[in-house]
Amino acid sequence: MKKILCGASALTLIMIAAIPASAQDNSSDSQLNQQLLQRIEKLENELNALRQAVRQSAQTANAAQKTAQGAVKTVAAVKKQTAKLETGSYAGAPSDAKWHLAGYADAGFTINDKASSNSFGGGQVNPILHFQYKDLLMFESELEFTTSGDGETNTELEYAQFDIFLNDYATLVAGKYISPIGQFKERLHPSWINKIANAPAGFGHDGVQPGSDTGLQLRGALPVGNTRFTYSLAVGNGPQTTFEGGVKLEGSGKDDNKNKSVGGRLGFFALPYLEFGGSFLTARVSGYEEPAGHGDAPIFISADRPALAVGAGASNARFTLWGADAAYTKGALNARFEYLNAHRAAFFSPTAEEPTGTFLPRLGMKAWYGQVSYRLSGIGDSDFIHKLEPVVRYGEFRISGHDELEEENAQDRFNIGLNYWLAPTVVTKAGIEWRDFKVPGVDSETLYQFQIAYGF
Repeated sequence: MKKILCGASALTLIMIAAIPASAQDNSSDSQLNQQLLQRIEKLENELNALRQAVRQSAQTANAAQKTAQGAVKTVAAVKKQTAKLETGSYAGAPSDAKWHLAGYADAGFTINDKASSNSFGGGQVNPILHFQYKDLLMFESELEFTTSGDGETNTELEYAQFDIFLNDYATLVAGKYISPIGQFKERLHPSWINKIANAPAGFGHDGVQPGSDTGLQLRGALPVGNTRFTYSLAVGNGPQTTFEGGVKLEGSGKDDNKNKSVGGRLGFFALPYLEFGGSFLTARVSGYEEPAGHGDAPIFISADRPALAVGAGASNARFTLWGADAAYTKGALNARFEYLNAHRAAFFSPTAEEPTGTFLPRLGMKAWYGQVSYRLSGIGDSDFIHKLEPVVRYGEFRISGHDELEEENAQDRFNIGLNYWLAPTVVTKAGIEWRDFKVPGVDSETLYQFQIAYGF
């Protein structure tokens, strides 16, 4: 702006200097002088107008600059708030604290050719919370809300654990955690991940695969050349004897003996998409012992359980489990295999049927399944076809030493299904399941399953 004003002033001086000497000396030539004065006056007026315009431009520029600075501050504030939302920072928390909400939900419909009625099912939601402080630790927890057959809402704490990050290769876990034994429970059981509407035989409730435990776990991964090993070593309260004389493989908040379970899994990635794993667990399970001061008096357990009179001095028994698994997950193809074998030694314990005590024979359980699914994302040009995923699963579950469990659960199970992915985490499933029970007199059955599941 200053350059413009200086240029205009110089132009005026040059025009004054350019007046001919003859016109200056000739005072009689008033007409010429008058013209020159008019031209000078005009130039001065233009110069003043130019100065005024420059001043107004400067004021406008200053106002624009202030407006721009205000906009920058507003954008910065919005970015800061957005970053808080994205990272999970919350009001009143340290700036290094973050939280995250995830989980899954499902609903479905099942037709059973042997049942007296067909039922809508699901209505299940599992919110998962993550709270992290810096890179030091994270607390994570999953709740499960389901609707029971009589319409009541059941609430379960699936896990609640602290993850303490020791280094890049090791994490210490404390609390109630999903059991690392095998693959299905820890990695595949959420309904939007599971390819079929239910678990394989022997890998759900009352199965051979442990669901959870309470204790400590050390886990991580170790790179070795172009391969990678994963490991988990857990020490927990361990399994317990059930009222029916079976084995409860769910995490409990209190141990019923001084023995602790020791188990874990070692995985090996031969290729980035090919993993082999082996699992083990060993513990001692106890019978129901007489609480101090009760003598031979019956012990009231709960409203839906009979009183249990104990006084026979229960013993304990060794429980062992081992397993192997493999997974191939490359591109559209997903293939898995898993095998578990467990047994509990014979021992003496009171049960719901024999409150004074009975001899429980050796209990054996083994289960395996193989599953293959293929996403049709590379076939043809149809978006509808690309979202389809056929799946096939076959498995077996065998039980020995417990007639009631064997009658209810020993079976061969074959599934075929077709999934349609509405979104990367929203899937609809349709499938057929054939159950061939292995105890004579127990009829086989066929289930027609439909489900929608959402992972969030």
